[in-house]
Amino acid sequence: MWYWGVFGTALALLGLWALSRKAEQVAPALDIDLMLEQMTLAQKAGQLVMTGFPGNEPGTEAETLVRDYCVGGVVLTARQTPDTAQTARTTGRLQELAAASASCAGVPLFIAADQEGGYVVRLRGPHLFPGNMALGAIGSAGRAREVARAIGLELKAAGINMNLAPVLDVNSNPQNPVIGVRSFGEDAAAVAELGAAYIAGLHDAGVLAVAKHFPGHGDTAVDSHISLPSVPHARERLDRVELVPFRRAIDTGVDAVMTSHVTFPAIEPIPGLPATLSAKVLTGLLREELGFAGLIITDALEMKAIVDNFGLAEAAVKAVEAGADIVLVGWPTDWRQACRAVEAIMAAVKEGKVSEERLNASVRRILRAKLAAGLWKEASATTAAESAALAETVAGEAVTLVRDRDRRLPLNPQDTSSVLVIMPQLSSITRVEETDPASAGLAAYLRRYLPRAEVTGAFMSLRPGKEERERLVKLAQEHEVVVVATYYAWSASYIGQAELVLELMRAGREPVVTALREPYDLLRFPEVGTYIATYSANPESLEALAAVLTGRREATGRLPVSLPGLYSAGYRYEGAR
Repeated sequence: MWYWGVFGTALALLGLWALSRKAEQVAPALDIDLMLEQMTLAQKAGQLVMTGFPGNEPGTEAETLVRDYCVGGVVLTARQTPDTAQTARTTGRLQELAAASASCAGVPLFIAADQEGGYVVRLRGPHLFPGNMALGAIGSAGRAREVARAIGLELKAAGINMNLAPVLDVNSNPQNPVIGVRSFGEDAAAVAELGAAYIAGLHDAGVLAVAKHFPGHGDTAVDSHISLPSVPHARERLDRVELVPFRRAIDTGVDAVMTSHVTFPAIEPIPGLPATLSAKVLTGLLREELGFAGLIITDALEMKAIVDNFGLAEAAVKAVEAGADIVLVGWPTDWRQACRAVEAIMAAVKEGKVSEERLNASVRRILRAKLAAGLWKEASATTAAESAALAETVAGEAVTLVRDRDRRLPLNPQDTSSVLVIMPQLSSITRVEETDPASAGLAAYLRRYLPRAEVTGAFMSLRPGKEERERLVKLAQEHEVVVVATYYAWSASYIGQAELVLELMRAGREPVVTALREPYDLLRFPEVGTYIATYSANPESLEALAAVLTGRREATGRLPVSLPGLYSAGYRYEGAR
């Protein structure tokens, strides 16, 4: 029953509260400089490493990382965060290990997760918020702050004190394979405004915010998980676009900035040296020029942009030399890499490669951030706000009607006799995503609003071949209305979805098309008559889409990105009004 889940969550939060009270009694007041003076080299080096652990719950590996290597932070994966109660028990156990470790000075942990919303979430509750591009379609800073606060409260209730969000990349490149719907949009000023509001919302909930991926991953056509991208623009362009949201985030008081594994020749002239490892980018630009005094965190060093060009341990040291305070390593692939990173940082200090002054500067920033966040004395009795209604509202407000040339909407519940809904079998496109392939299809939601119609659902693969497309076109001939949901169809790798839409049109069964991710799919079939963007395939977004299709809800969202040659950012179809 539902109340057992609530009861379990309450017990877990009570355990965290008791632990925090114990920590408060041990360290009611802290002198950071004195503490730093008393720390050993091993303790300091460990604070600079954030990592993960294998398995669903903390085991011997987590104990080794926290007790023996004194790591300063842990990042949780989706399998470790199945619900709030279980996650709270996990985070409580981790903080208990840290508090009880005399050899590591009892320093509490940053416990982080990628909880961006949309396709990048780790803590999956009974409801999910759509991601940044949906917020961009709504265009309300107040709504962005409200959503971030709700997400922050859910994280806080689970014992997660740092959100690796928001993404502040300006998605100005339609071919970007890794940012896309994770971005608020293509307009730098709008991204800055929504990002600042998002940071404020996380702060409202008492959760640390991490702006990423500095200096900007939006105008790339290569995924840094796979290879090393480059942003070749001149400095004037970077100041005008990529850096705008990060300047605003710094002014807002963002706690940390995450680096990108991307080269910026206008800032770092050494060929092939990514921002993560560049002193000119991290120290020269971010610290000195932009005046950022918070934490600099690297993106995961296991990404191929790094491992294909540098060894992990070498990269960890290079990042610290460049100005990073925390290196994210050993997550989620091999926790032992984190141990090697700690050892490499220690060796670099002993050899004089990294000065102790440089090491101390990072440790001081880390300790101060943990103290300011209340990690030594935090009573984690905060409960998550009732946010299901908000998630539904945001999903609905984001839906964007881009085109309805033949006035085919809304589908009339009285007149519509049969509907075929072709839905892609959802799958993660990038390595950072967590997608539920078993989520209900759009047909299930349409049936609620078209009770008299025969609504048939048909799933298609992400890369439908000729035979599969022929079968679906034949099936479409048997229905009055055909709705096709596309998913990353703008990419050449998934062109089969676009070919299906074109083949349906040639067969005289022109579909109503809705893009479940980036709205760029329309560029593959620009003649289609009715087109909607949802930016998400979460249940809340699919239900909102069904409501729009049947006229139960007005589509009020606006395109947060332009569709080159078709529509500008900010557009929405209003021809029916």
